[in-house]
Amino acid sequence: MTKEIKKPRIASLDMFRGFAIFGMILVNYLGHFEAMPDTFRHPRYGMTFANAIAPYFVFVVGMGLRMSLVRRIERFGVKRAYWHAIKRYIILILIGIVVYGPDPKMDMWDALVDIGFAGLITLPFIMKGKTTRILLAFVLLIIYQLLFAFTGYGEWTMANSIDGGPLGPISWAAILVFGTVQMDYLKEYDARQFLIRSLYLGIPLMIFGLALSYLQPIEIWAFSQRSMTMAYPIFASGFSVLTYATFYIAADIRKLKIPHLAVLGVNPLAIYILQQVLIEFYGKALPREAPWWQALLGFTFVYGICYLIARYLKRNNYIIKL
Repeated sequence: MTKEIKKPRIASLDMFRGFAIFGMILVNYLGHFEAMPDTFRHPRYGMTFANAIAPYFVFVVGMGLRMSLVRRIERFGVKRAYWHAIKRYIILILIGIVVYGPDPKMDMWDALVDIGFAGLITLPFIMKGKTTRILLAFVLLIIYQLLFAFTGYGEWTMANSIDGGPLGPISWAAILVFGTVQMDYLKEYDARQFLIRSLYLGIPLMIFGLALSYLQPIEIWAFSQRSMTMAYPIFASGFSVLTYATFYIAADIRKLKIPHLAVLGVNPLAIYILQQVLIEFYGKALPREAPWWQALLGFTFVYGICYLIARYLKRNNYIIKL
């Protein structure tokens, strides 16, 4: 834990990070209970609120990666900046393995491990132009789609793993790349042009992803966070672009404040790990059959602890990061 010198922060970025963390706490806890709506759970195929949260998290990591790499190159030079990023993502993978457990078939392939590998995959291209990075995203998606469809990997993944399994980071990396493009839009354009660019990127991605989901056979092309085939990450990337633009309007243009989200967004890694640990040890205190009010009380307890810790860190200007 380090006490960081205060510097200007991007309000919409903190709030969007905070929303992703809040969403993770919400679906990770409430999705356990049968009394809760299906939108808090991850279906085998289809898109629910729960399915939007992980892409938000990966997308905003991409935004942060682009911003921090540019800053570190300016301050420390290329070699030190890239070496720092490599160490950061290796450590993130190791933390993820500790948090999720070293199960190479299923449990290990969750957010932190996927982000770590996605960061390493995309790092050589992060300083390339926006067009090159967008092309890279589609190349990665095509590579994963071919492996999924023609090697037997897809059948194995759907039967044995989650979030695309061991090769899933190839597909998650595409979402991260679109986050880096969004950061460039944010830095390079005024408010009006940023929103226009966001619409030009987000809407076509959503339409294309939706169109792909209608292709047959459904086992290869449908929306599925479990499979991570092209329709899901493309649609989710577009949805993330437009969701961030909404936060930009609210936080950066309208100057609206949602304190809870801003607080959670300052220390996303620490709060993510905290909620994961709390849910692992406390989340099973109530049975899956518990009534909705008990589930909500349990969520309030878990979220309350997460918020109080996040608030303490923010008020004391502590930033926990790699």
